[in-house]
Amino acid sequence: MNSQFQILISDDHIKCVEEYEKQLEEHERQEMQKYYENTGVPEKFYKTTIDSYVAQTEEEKRNKAAIIGFKAKPGNKILLLCGANGNGKTHLACAVLRDTGGVYTTASKICIEYESATSYHAARTREELLLSLSKCQMLVIDECGKYTLKPELEKFLISQILMSRYENDRPTILITNENKKKYIEFLGKSVFDRLLDSCTTLDFTGKSKRGSL
Repeated sequence: MNSQFQILISDDHIKCVEEYEKQLEEHERQEMQKYYENTGVPEKFYKTTIDSYVAQTEEEKRNKAAIIGFKAKPGNKILLLCGANGNGKTHLACAVLRDTGGVYTTASKICIEYESATSYHAARTREELLLSLSKCQMLVIDECGKYTLKPELEKFLISQILMSRYENDRPTILITNENKKKYIEFLGKSVFDRLLDSCTTLDFTGKSKRGSL
């Protein structure tokens, strides 16, 4: 009788532990989601993961595999994602941030904040802005090559950030609608020559998926 009672108590204890572990996992998941949303990723990508990127063509499968490899060992590498809109470049880059942490921004946001940093009401100085982007764990810069107001400013800032992140052993993902040749010409060949050993380019040449989504 006593042994049966002890077994019942033991089973109940196990259930309590399992329930506590489930609650703990859910709490951790919610905290991770909050952290992810604070990286700056657009709301439309809050739920995207690498697994949710459906790779159908051989190119898409190669690109997805390359993204997974990059995420596993990013080091101080640069990943350049090239191609037209709607091919999943931002989807995959934001999915990397979900697992690594870091910052998502756009080239235009960097330029605008840099120019407004001299204002008395600015949240941070130019030096603080560049230092922050140079030190964060992972940096995703979207819409590269699209700041038509002052392209030379974008070229200068992106080049400085890339060099600093390389020296600080921090990985970077650049996203552009231009092809590799045009974007290298935009930044300047000298920049990529110095970073050649750390830069991998993935081309997304398929049709836009946005219509199907």
